[in-house]
Amino acid sequence: MALLDFVYNRPNRVLALQKQYQADPRPIYLRPAGAKATIATYGVIFSLGMMSTLYGIGCLVTGYGKPAPKDA
Repeated sequence: MALLDFVYNRPNRVLALQKQYQADPRPIYLRPAGAKATIATYGVIFSLGMMSTLYGIGCLVTGYGKPAPKDA
């Protein structure tokens, strides 16, 4: 069935691609394409989230933002 030859009769290039991928000296988490941008974006979002959390905890501890008690 020559009509579907391109689907099931393809060369196996897994070993060549694996050797190329493993020869890269960068850490494993930086090897895929676009990994630096992804990790940088994650770092920025994570940092903002942690700073917001610490700010919120600080506000809760100090009572910042609560109305002053009214002396009657």
